[in-house]
Amino acid sequence: MTVSCESCRHFRRKPYEAPHTGCYHLDLMVVKQKESILDEQQTPGDHRKLNLLGDCEHFSARPEKPSLLKRLLGG
Repeated sequence: MTVSCESCRHFRRKPYEAPHTGCYHLDLMVVKQKESILDEQQTPGDHRKLNLLGDCEHFSARPEKPSLLKRLLGG
């Protein structure tokens, strides 16, 4: 089964800082910070190398986004 990094909950894309696009799984990050105020100093793992064959063992599907109506009603 081939998986895509873009559909994984650990993948984050930060367009304003290209080096910070990648896999934010705790076991695969290069540099991780304990303090939430230091999130910008975290360095994610290179998703291209980690999922080279499309069989990442840490893949976890993103939760489905609620519909616009549910978000407006707060549920």
